[in-house]
This record gives sequence, structure tokens and C-alpha cells, in this order.
Amino acid sequence: MLNGKVTIITGAACGIGKSISELFSSEGAIVVLCDIDEDGIRKALEEISRKAGIKTITFKVDVSDKKDIHEIVNRVVSEFGRIDVLVNNAAIQILSPLADMREEDWDKIFEVNVKGPFLFSQAVARVMMKQKSGKIINIASDSGIMPFENEGAYCASKSAVIGLTRVLALELRPYNITCNAICPGLVNTQMYRDFVKYLVDYKKKIDEVFERNITQKVADPIEVAKVALFFASYLSDHVTGEHLLATGGDVMSQ
Repeated sequence: MLNGKVTIITGAACGIGKSISELFSSEGAIVVLCDIDEDGIRKALEEISRKAGIKTITFKVDVSDKKDIHEIVNRVVSEFGRIDVLVNNAAIQILSPLADMREEDWDKIFEVNVKGPFLFSQAVARVMMKQKSGKIINIASDSGIMPFENEGAYCASKSAVIGLTRVLALELRPYNITCNAICPGLVNTQMYRDFVKYLVDYKKKIDEVFERNITQKVADPIEVAKVALFFASYLSDHVTGEHLLATGGDVMSQ
């Protein structure tokens, strides 16, 4: 479904980003793995290469660093001549009540979760505009739609990602470039496991989430990756500016 499509994926060392990388590679994409965790993306590269055997390369990147991003984009274009898909997945979460949150933690969340997608989208969009095609996929969250205690900065950052997605879709439509967001709910990633550890009465809290979740489970990252595949493929050519909830129905009771 993605034969030969040059795809950049951030936060690709683990979790949702890694699953997207594996699935896209299995569908024939040329996958560029980006992450600040250099050892992690090397391991991901080995696994993906073994499974799919498709051209895959890695870059260590700080998504809040404009210089890093431009270097990667220039090298990808130099080697492959184009960029077809960008997946802005890299994100961090620092849990704290807003009344106690440190300013530097708030700033760090916005640097990675919002500034990162902005800078990467800006750099890649300039390439896509010249080629008159492309797809940008932002990984947002149900936290960008619903409030969660102790996630004030994270919720605000993911709301911003949804807003960024819509404006990109509007501004890039003359160039045949789509931009959409995915809003996962609970997904079995390290971020979710850290969230569970943080909760004092986590079993009660998780049970409350499950009561709202029609599927009654924590999603596997591959379930989010399949939605990303839809947005990256020709199947979504007429879809742009949308944010799709991949939550198992946990927002339906809100």
C-alpha cells in the first residue's frame, strides 16, 4: 500500500512510533526512523530490517532543534529525492497538578509535543509543496479533547497539535498535501506504564477508564499504526484536517 513511499517517523524507537515504522515498512515504505534515543532506534532498525527487508535508515534527533531537523530533511531529500509522508509521533508527558507544575516542565512539554511537530512539518512541507503531494500525520491524544487530572500541560499540548493539524490542512490544500491527526486513548506503551505507576490508586482510576471504554482493554500500538496507515495511503486522499479518535470509545460518555 506504501510501495516506495519515503516516510519520516519521529519517536520511532518504541511504542506507537515503532509500530508505525514496522507496519509502514511491511507495506513497502522507505522508512526514516528518528528518535532522541540513538540505541533504541538502532535496535528498532535491526528488527524492522529483519522482518521487512525494506530500505530503512535512522537519525538521532531532538525534535525541538531546528538545525537537527533541517539536516535530516536535507539528507533524506538528497538520498531519495522526495518525502511522501511525515508522522509526528515524538512526545513526552510530565505528570503534575497545574498548581504545582514547574515552568521548565511546562516549557519542555511544549517544546517536544508542539514545537517539534511545527518545525518538522514546516521543513517537510517545503519539500512537499515543490513536489505537489504529501501526507502529514500528527499523533495527538484523547487528552487533547478531554481533561485529565495531573495532565494539564500534556492536555494543552495535544489540543495545540489538533489546532496545528487543522491550520496545516487549510494552508497546504493547494499543494495536494493532507494533514490529519490521530487521538489515541490508552495504549500499551512506556508512557502508559509510567502513568499507571504515577497514580496512587491506579487500579480504581484505570477501572474508571475501562468503564467508559467499549472495548474494555488497553490498545496495542499496532491498532494505532493501522489508523496511521489509512492516513498515509491513497485511501485517505479525500480526508484532511481531521482528528480521528482511536480510543475504544472512552470519549463517548463525556
